[in-house]
Amino acid sequence: MTTSAGIISGVSLSHKRATIDELEAATFASQRDAVANLRAESAVREAFVIQTCNRVEVYIVTDGAEKGREILEELFSETPSERLRELGHEESLRHLLRVGAGLESLVLGEDQILGQIRDAYEDARQMDGIGPVLDDGITKAIRVGERARTE
Repeated sequence: MTTSAGIISGVSLSHKRATIDELEAATFASQRDAVANLRAESAVREAFVIQTCNRVEVYIVTDGAEKGREILEELFSETPSERLRELGHEESLRHLLRVGAGLESLVLGEDQILGQIRDAYEDARQMDGIGPVLDDGITKAIRVGERARTE
């Protein structure tokens, strides 16, 4: 499924599969730096990175899934592959919605994640990482998270 806007490839490293030490080893100096480095790759149209004490997740938009997977595999080359969860386009979108709703959190439904998503979104926006594909997915994840908490 290739669209003119591109497709999302994602990787999630979280408390569900990784140890605290593995999470710390995979953490970037900053979300902004990670987005800037990803955007420096000619094939990456958009990039979003969220890292918390319980997760490091990267989403990129490229022309094709294979190129996206290659870039993410290289980015996480030091992390054991069994610890990573690779996410295709649709799965990335579903996962972002689950993260926003707190369903992927250590404490089910915790609300700190919404602020962390907003901060990561702003970091990515400032580094020119957000375009039409990720903007739509991330803003929906925030709205779903807000709605899940109010209803």
